[in-house]
Amino acid sequence: MKQLLSLFDKYSFSSKVGKRLGESSSKIFFMGLLLTALLCKTQSIYAQQDTAITVTGTVTDSQGVPLPGVNIKEQNTTNGTLTDFDGNYSITVSDAEAILIYSYVGMKTAEIPVKGESSIDVQMADDAQSLDEVVLVGYGKQKKISVVGAQSTIKADELELPVANLGTMLAGRIAGITGVQRSGLPGYDGADLWIRGISSFGNAYPLVLVDGVERSLDNINPRDIESFSILKDASATAVYGIRGANGVILIETKKGKIGKPQVSLDYFEGVTNFTKTPELVDGVTYMNLANEALTTRGDIPKYSQEYIDATASGENPLLYPNVNWMEEVFKSYGRNRQALINVNGGAESARYYVSLGYYNETGLFQTDPNVSYDSGTGFERFNFTSNLTIDLTKTTDINVGIQGYLSDGNYPGTPTSPGITLEDQIFGTALEAPPVEYPVLYPGGFVPGKSANGGLRNPYAEVALRGYRTITRTNLNTNLNLNQELSFITEGLSLHGLFAFDSFNEQNVARSKRESTYFVDANFPYTEDGGLLLNETYTGTNFLGYNRNNGGNRRFYTQVSVNYDRTFGKHSVSGLLLANRTDYSNAFAGNFTDAIPFRNEGLAGRATYSYDDRYFFEVNAGYNGSENFAPNNRYGFFPSFAAGWVLSNEKFFEPLKDHINYLKLRYSDGLVGSDSGAGRFAYLNRVEGQDGYTFGENRQSLGGIGQTYYGVDVTWAEARKQDLGIEINAFDSRLSLITDFFYERTEGAFLRRSDIPNYIGLTSDPFGNIGVVENKGFDGTLNFSQQFKELRLSFRGTFSYNKNEIIENGVPEQPHPWLNRQGTGLIANFGYVAERLFTLEDDIDGDGFITTDDGFPTQFGQIQPGDIKYADLNGDGQIDAFDRKVIGDGDVPALTYGFGITAIYKGFDASLFFQGQNFSDRFIGGFGIRPFIGDGGEGNIYTTSLDRWTPENNNAYATYPRLSFSASGIGQTNNNQASTWWLRDIDFLRLKTAEIGYTFEKDFSQKFGVDDFRIYMRATNLFTLSKFDLWDPELNTNNGGRYPNISVVSLGGTFQF
Repeated sequence: MKQLLSLFDKYSFSSKVGKRLGESSSKIFFMGLLLTALLCKTQSIYAQQDTAITVTGTVTDSQGVPLPGVNIKEQNTTNGTLTDFDGNYSITVSDAEAILIYSYVGMKTAEIPVKGESSIDVQMADDAQSLDEVVLVGYGKQKKISVVGAQSTIKADELELPVANLGTMLAGRIAGITGVQRSGLPGYDGADLWIRGISSFGNAYPLVLVDGVERSLDNINPRDIESFSILKDASATAVYGIRGANGVILIETKKGKIGKPQVSLDYFEGVTNFTKTPELVDGVTYMNLANEALTTRGDIPKYSQEYIDATASGENPLLYPNVNWMEEVFKSYGRNRQALINVNGGAESARYYVSLGYYNETGLFQTDPNVSYDSGTGFERFNFTSNLTIDLTKTTDINVGIQGYLSDGNYPGTPTSPGITLEDQIFGTALEAPPVEYPVLYPGGFVPGKSANGGLRNPYAEVALRGYRTITRTNLNTNLNLNQELSFITEGLSLHGLFAFDSFNEQNVARSKRESTYFVDANFPYTEDGGLLLNETYTGTNFLGYNRNNGGNRRFYTQVSVNYDRTFGKHSVSGLLLANRTDYSNAFAGNFTDAIPFRNEGLAGRATYSYDDRYFFEVNAGYNGSENFAPNNRYGFFPSFAAGWVLSNEKFFEPLKDHINYLKLRYSDGLVGSDSGAGRFAYLNRVEGQDGYTFGENRQSLGGIGQTYYGVDVTWAEARKQDLGIEINAFDSRLSLITDFFYERTEGAFLRRSDIPNYIGLTSDPFGNIGVVENKGFDGTLNFSQQFKELRLSFRGTFSYNKNEIIENGVPEQPHPWLNRQGTGLIANFGYVAERLFTLEDDIDGDGFITTDDGFPTQFGQIQPGDIKYADLNGDGQIDAFDRKVIGDGDVPALTYGFGITAIYKGFDASLFFQGQNFSDRFIGGFGIRPFIGDGGEGNIYTTSLDRWTPENNNAYATYPRLSFSASGIGQTNNNQASTWWLRDIDFLRLKTAEIGYTFEKDFSQKFGVDDFRIYMRATNLFTLSKFDLWDPELNTNNGGRYPNISVVSLGGTFQF
């Protein structure tokens, strides 16, 4: 415990938030955590004195065969043991009223009260004989066997990973989830998530519900999660109406359990690094390539041989710099750490669960030791969760839940502009500035820079000397649940009410400045006294400016439902009627439209029937209103139907049950609606004091009034979703497979009409319900477990594949079939087909240029050997827009998969998990990728440019075409077209997590006052296998100009009292 005190003492002084609160306040906060743990531990110790008893026994299977390796645990404690080879066990429990939990792969978990007995023999039942596991469904819970909708679940402990954002760990772990982490910047490292891919135009992100209320999953503490499910088909999501059109993620947080206070502490500390950073050429190579780009195009070289030799010697780096800006902008490593504590317990009348968490991550942007402020990148967050359940009467209970967080992010003060993020700006300067332009700093800390107008900025100064920015966020979520049994009316009837209030606030404070810049002319570098002659190129400021922006929102949610659930012999029926309303207000609205509160209301219903756990039927419906449509189109009705058949419970299946323990078929069909893309009050014409109408041959805009026109008849986009699912357990339930095949057709999606003739006079095309999209695919989960005496092995794999296709988009038929978007994917990449590079042999007339005289079509500007040759698809002798076609899938993968293996032997455990994606690609381009594309020939260069076309390397398939210099240089226009030449496959297989741990024997851990003690070493994003090796393939960038994703190696321990 002394070591724990030291640990938290360290935390209290290193926390930025702690410094804002005051060091003493921060220390008191952490001491409070420890006192809570100690008080609970003290109660537990006194309660256990003179009450412990030892229980022995034998555990067998349904046939009476002894089971080795059965996990036996005292409920609400970490006290546990395993049966030996003969199925025997012995365990000392806290008192005579303890409850023992027996679990084994392929067997139904058994909970048996001790009741003072010293000998308990247990015969376990096959898991397939009673599928009583309860899973989350829309607005409720159901037994797993009765679920007929398509959904996927994951155990909560599989999500307990060393990350700040839970969404980054879902891809590949849950069937049906597609996830891509676009950035690793601390505080902005969330993942884009889709359920069954992108299925329509407009917003395609799923609905996330935490304890029944729409919330974000980005800042949830994973250890507070009790259950995690995703709903995928119309049967599962119809009750959510328009909110569930893109699928639903359901998260339930932990609640208190009856028993003595149980305290759990978890701490880890890790070292972070980038998964992959751009590899750029050195200064000497850069200058040689620049000269080559000029001379092979007929110009004079930029750098003399003397200058190149002086740079290569490294004798005077101030006059002849050679800077790797990627090394100067980034640190070699960072750190992350986390401390968590939770307490749960209670009696029959009241149960509680309380947790506190702290996460801290230092980023990898470089800082300057000589400035008085902190411009480094860092993110820290405090989490709080509390759930209190009180039984007011035998038929009435309430649950009060409070969750929240306080986060603080610190970032460089680099100014940004609309559409340009902080990481874009910093990486952009590093990729734009040549390595030989200027040194990092001149002696005395003077900042090198050439341009008086701020162009070609110093990357180091941009990240370390421009001030700092802090972003503070607070979030408070509250919910009150009331459950009232109405058995006095009829058995099985109940009433449920939910009220929630959520509040979010953000404060963004920028303290920015710009240093004066200087440059030393290599021709006149020194003063008369021999010092460097610094010529000022820009006059900066010595003070930090101040700018603050605030943001925030409030959300009220109200829900009332009547539920019915009853069994009559072999017949089971249930029903649900529900009404809900959401009021959302933007506290800092930027325009009058957003200042009006957002409201959504709806009704939902469900009816289920099952017979003898063999036949299951379910009907769901949602009835929702949207403010986006005219009153006569405002409400929509979205029904669904589903049926299931458990074949393994039929008599004719008995001969197969020795091998196939469980087999279930299910089918669902239904409608879901969406108002995504319509905009607020879409049925109203917007009158604007600009644009006007267009007249004449050149569509000149005249007049002062224009309109944004949707049409009063715009209404819901509707999607019909169909799903066929199969569930199989085999070989004593050691093997399980759940797979679904789905088809979805969306009609009436919102798109601009492209068939309005110009003579109508509109400056922009109106919207309409004209889009039609189909989406189909399959997903599934495979599990296998096997016990070998004291060794337990388990395997889990998931796969998710979807293919979307545009059926109608309102665009008239094109003159060539390959120009039509109909029949292509929603995010498919369009471009030219690059056949090869022109070679010297193609210059038939020997004039140094490729022209029609050489028998080739015209392309873009002057063409020389080494430039890209495009396919003339329509054969008209000219490469133009009519020769573009679909050439790629886009950067959202069609196939996402993951697989992992876990081994447990005695106290040791080890696991590996791999994540992968396929059928995805991205265009590359911009600074770094396209050499010397700046107006003055600026631009750093990737090392891949070394494999380029030259007269000496007359290779038609070299990686790079013939080099060009400056944005207007010969060949730049032709070679920079979007084409297959610059399209890269970004498929990958990644070792997402690897972990090894050891749980100490209880006799050892109790010597330190701890009931359970486990240490572990864990790594995330350890390595990636991919043909794409320029940067991390998940990043949303065309040139690597984005903060890379992070790999982490951490050490940690868990302590339970």
